[in-house]
Amino acid sequence: MSWNDGVSKELNDYFESLGKKSEMAVEALQEQIDIEAEEIRKELEATAPKGATLGLLNSLTKVRLTARKEWYGYSVTFEGKNRRGEPYQKLANILNYGTSHIQGTRFISRAIRNLRGMDARIAERFSNKTK
Repeated sequence: MSWNDGVSKELNDYFESLGKKSEMAVEALQEQIDIEAEEIRKELEATAPKGATLGLLNSLTKVRLTARKEWYGYSVTFEGKNRRGEPYQKLANILNYGTSHIQGTRFISRAIRNLRGMDARIAERFSNKTK
């Protein structure tokens, strides 16, 4: 038996198919994260409390995180400060959770809750790609 027999070819084909599937898995994961991040942004845009200046709503940003090469994700936050110097993210958190004087609206908590089951949606996307 030589090293170039049918078993070697089958092993080579198997390892090549694994490489293709891992690429498909990464692609499915990234596609689903893109979709989920955009849905979170849209949900926050639709449910954020709207004040007289619309400052909080206009400060909503979605930014792709690129600090680490092996990591993929987005940051969806309220950037900047209002004219009194208060950070919009702090105001958003106060409006979300409330204080002893105002009741929270839970608009951020509801948007984040929509991420539940994301692993199943990623697995389904991967399964559809490998069919």
